[in-house]
Amino acid sequence: MKVLEKGPGWSTKQRCTGKGNGLGGCESLLQVEAGDIYVTSHTDMVGDTDYFYTFTCPVCGKETDIPEKDVPASIRREAMENKKKVLRRGNYYGYVD
Repeated sequence: MKVLEKGPGWSTKQRCTGKGNGLGGCESLLQVEAGDIYVTSHTDMVGDTDYFYTFTCPVCGKETDIPEKDVPASIRREAMENKKKVLRRGNYYGYVD
């Protein structure tokens, strides 16, 4: 099969708010694509871990979490798989190079 024209893929419009990361975003409206999303996590004192789907603003560098309901299951799975690959390489910050 030959690709004649690649489709746009998944994306969502999001504001840079810093939500989930101390706030203070620049309020830029961004078109966030699947490759822009990575997983961050927080482990509480009991040992329970929560995962978040996050992007970094290209304008101010602030991280903003996207509500899980706004990220399709296939994108969430891909982001989690990328996190596992990063952790295997020894980067414990959840960022994908």
